[in-house]
Amino acid sequence: MSIRDDVAARLSAQIPSRTVYSGAVPDGSLPPRYLVVWASEGDESSTRASDGTNTQTPSVWVSSVSRNNSPKIAADEAAWGASKVRAALRDWRPYGDWKIRPEVSQPPRRDEAIPATTFFAVEQFSVRINLP
Repeated sequence: MSIRDDVAARLSAQIPSRTVYSGAVPDGSLPPRYLVVWASEGDESSTRASDGTNTQTPSVWVSSVSRNNSPKIAADEAAWGASKVRAALRDWRPYGDWKIRPEVSQPPRRDEAIPATTFFAVEQFSVRINLP
C-alpha cells in the first residue's frame, strides 16, 4: 500500500457519502460529489547526526469535487467535503509514529474547463515516514 491508497481507504471509511478515487478519476459517468487523492514522494531527510537518510515526508492532496446546476450549492458541497476530509485525517497516525499534518487549504473554486457547473476544494497534507 502507498500513502495515497491508505488515505483513500481512510476517507472511504470515514466519509461514506463520498466516492473516493485514488490517483485518477475514471472516464465516463461520475457521481455528483466525490473525492480524489493524489500523493508525491516528498522530501527525504535524516534525524540522526550521520548522513544516512532515515525519513521521508510525502505530500498528499485531496480534492473535494461537486457538480451541481447551482454554483452556490456546488461550492458549498465542495467546501463540506474538504471540511470532512480534514476532520477524517486530523490526528491520524497512518504508520504509528507520526501524525498526518495539514499543510494548505484551498477554498472552493469553479473548474471552468468542464462544461457542467463543477467546483472543487483542495486540502494538502504531509506525513513523516521512517525508512527501513
